[in-house]
Amino acid sequence: MFDILNEYKKPNAFKYGLKIASPFSEEFLGIIAKGGEVIEVAPNETKKLENNLSQSKLLIVYVGEGATFEYVESSKDQVVGKNDIHIILAGRGAKASITSSYDFVGESEVDVYHKVYHTASHTVSKIDVRGVLKDKAHIIYRSDIAMGKDIEAKGEESASFLILSEEARVDAIPSLDIASNDVRCSHSLSIKDISRDELFYPMSRGLDEENSYKLLVDGFLEI
Repeated sequence: MFDILNEYKKPNAFKYGLKIASPFSEEFLGIIAKGGEVIEVAPNETKKLENNLSQSKLLIVYVGEGATFEYVESSKDQVVGKNDIHIILAGRGAKASITSSYDFVGESEVDVYHKVYHTASHTVSKIDVRGVLKDKAHIIYRSDIAMGKDIEAKGEESASFLILSEEARVDAIPSLDIASNDVRCSHSLSIKDISRDELFYPMSRGLDEENSYKLLVDGFLEI
């Protein structure tokens, strides 16, 4: 049903609009040639996978009837790479969540794609991403929830980024691909910096500016 690997071989597969393109296309094609990493979550099974985003990765997950898959990803370093996660909710009542917390520094150059495919009824998905970018860090972030025809499903995607440098950049492209009427689905995106008003409260309680920034950043990254 899903020929995900061949989708990457199509022309312009690594060009995303907004006049941006992945700088990792050649490296990633090598990962595709090896088939990426494939996980099958058996019916009624619960599986959790934690990943430290430190290198390029392609993950494809099939979630069976009544099963639950949780993917947790984090990074607190300079990172260069592409990381794509595809989760297929293939069985009735399947659930999946993607929770990511990024703290990119230096000259990080990262391309991240999170996609959940709802192919059965009563499936539920949630994507929740927080990212902090410092120095010259740059992220291309895309998320997508796809829901097939004639199903009942619920999906939610949220992405929030905090930019702490004039040279840091975020290119974010959230998407919904809905083919059924009987679904509940939403997405949200925010990109901001820390204002002087936000710093006022911790500094008025005795913290200096550096520690006030740290307090706000740590709070922002908590999911």
